[in-house]
Amino acid sequence: MSRWLVTGAAGQLGQSVLALAAEYEIEASAYPRAELDIGDAAAVARSIEETRPDVVLNCAAYTKVDLCEAQPDEAARANELGPRLLAEACKAGPLLVHMSTDYIFDGETSRPLLEDAPANPLGVYGRSKLGGEEAVRASGANYLIVRSQWLFGPGPNFVRTIVDRAAEGQELRVVEDQIGRPTWTRSLAAAIFQAVKRGARQELHLACDGVASWYDLAREAVLGAAKRGLCPEVPVRPIPSREMPRPAARPAYAVLGLERARELGIGLPHWREALSDYLDREAARDHA
Repeated sequence: MSRWLVTGAAGQLGQSVLALAAEYEIEASAYPRAELDIGDAAAVARSIEETRPDVVLNCAAYTKVDLCEAQPDEAARANELGPRLLAEACKAGPLLVHMSTDYIFDGETSRPLLEDAPANPLGVYGRSKLGGEEAVRASGANYLIVRSQWLFGPGPNFVRTIVDRAAEGQELRVVEDQIGRPTWTRSLAAAIFQAVKRGARQELHLACDGVASWYDLAREAVLGAAKRGLCPEVPVRPIPSREMPRPAARPAYAVLGLERARELGIGLPHWREALSDYLDREAARDHA
């Protein structure tokens, strides 16, 4: 079996990776934030020495986009310094798979973004994630940078928040002028395993098929959750971003291009199909 060290193991993607690892003949050592601060060089070196992994999967990140604007040092520690320390520790052998994001792009386009599209982040979060990518590339380590977007999976996420608010019976107002690819972390985890097995290196975009606005995703989530008895079918009203100002700017159209993944024979399901499977699991959990 292949040995993997997973940082940020308590997050959405980390949990999904651990849940699927055995199916892909992977022995995963889980390191949640409480057990490994990737901004601590000694702790990073110690964890790799103890586990001797074939692959280090970095799911750790500071992802609170709006809070990053007020806490740039925390963002930099998790999203720039941490990946640099991991990459330096991996130069001796392990492949580093580093998770990144569509927020490194400005979204001022109308076409899906390929891996080599120019980066131009709009805020602190995107700049810190881009800094992490640059540190990994400059390290000399064997690496794969995986960019994904709009994740939903175990624990707190946009879909769960929408369903919870709908369960309170309130009308929902959701922005319709930001476009991306909603991605189920379980599908993403499987795709990461496949990408590593097929020898993918450098940069790779992995996300569910199809595109949506946040409004599209919210409306589909409410309809699907209502059918499963998770909430009533409350109204969902589309609004422009200007009616919901946030501290951090978001890219308007940062749809990740998936051509390279398809060339590798890696395809994630359409986001509607993935959302349906996710809601089935949520319903089973809630009704257990």
